Amino acid sequence: MKAIDLHKEFPTISQADFNFLLCNLKHCNPGQVSLNQSLNSAEVTTMQEWLGRLLGGDPPQYVVHTAWFFSMELYVDPRVLIPRYDTEVLVDALLPYLVPKAKVLEIGVGSGAISLALKKSRADLQIFATDIDGGALDVARKNSIRLQLPIYLVQADLFPASEGDFDLIVSNPPYISPEEYLELESTVRDKEPKIALLAADKGFAFFKRILDKAPQYLKAGGILAFEHGNKQQSALQNLTESAGFRLLQKGRDLAGRDRFLIVKLK
Repeated sequence: MKAIDLHKEFPTISQADFNFLLCNLKHCNPGQVSLNQSLNSAEVTTMQEWLGRLLGGDPPQYVVHTAWFFSMELYVDPRVLIPRYDTEVLVDALLPYLVPKAKVLEIGVGSGAISLALKKSRADLQIFATDIDGGALDVARKNSIRLQLPIYLVQADLFPASEGDFDLIVSNPPYISPEEYLELESTVRDKEPKIALLAADKGFAFFKRILDKAPQYLKAGGILAFEHGNKQQSALQNLTESAGFRLLQKGRDLAGRDRFLIVKLK
């Protein structure tokens, strides 16, 4: 059976999602996928099962336990948020600010995408990463081992128990307000972990908690970086200035939406 014929059986599945599953099945690059390739009976059965799960609302990344980030193949499951390509822009922006052998703390490591991308780009970095959820840490640890990119993982509510002397603290914390959460696509709201998305105080609760303690964990002149919602940048910049930071860079994601701030401790 040809892949194109199988796709016709599931007309509501987007071409992108179908190609993603097909590439995972055939171990091909998404840019090289061909709908004319033939599938044997076992492959047809597997694809039908996967496509059925998509119709049930499961994101394709959870179906095949795979997400791509910074050219890394990451394991993902419903314990962690699915990494978004837009976050790669923040990683790229951070690299020029990092001194040799910089000591880095990521707050809310999730799948490990940011920490592992930094480590992949700069093997000299000492990277510590926290998460309050043990399941998320299990996923990050699995990815660290699979990719042979060592990072130190600590279960903690934002900050590790002992104060540090970090050159950089980076976080993509929960920043979706309760009102925005109700308006999310069902595949995100119903399938991805609520703990990684929802934040009180109009989405600013975690930013404020991090800003309150970050100066205790940063070296003099240390850097703090946030991914944020596309309507939060101005208000978040004001919060960072009030907390004793000055702006280094603010940036946009791949769609041109406000997405991150990089600030420096005064």
